Amino acid sequence: MRNAPLIGAEVCQYENSSNGDFLIDTHPSLSNVLLVGGGSGHGFKHGPEVGRYAASRLFGALKEEPRFSLSTKGETQHREVH
Repeated sequence: MRNAPLIGAEVCQYENSSNGDFLIDTHPSLSNVLLVGGGSGHGFKHGPEVGRYAASRLFGALKEEPRFSLSTKGETQHREVH
């Protein structure tokens, strides 16, 4: 296998926030940067609305949704399933 050619490589991208909610908030030190993530498998189906929300936040048309804020995210996982 040492000299075998690489014929393919696939990635199954999965990302999530510590509490399972989206992260959509301004960068702590760069006010012109909006952080968007935490969508995991739900990011695709919610993509259009997340995009609309993010654009509205960038242009000041919407106030921050507290559950999407960076301050609600931790460094350790704490997801509740209801």
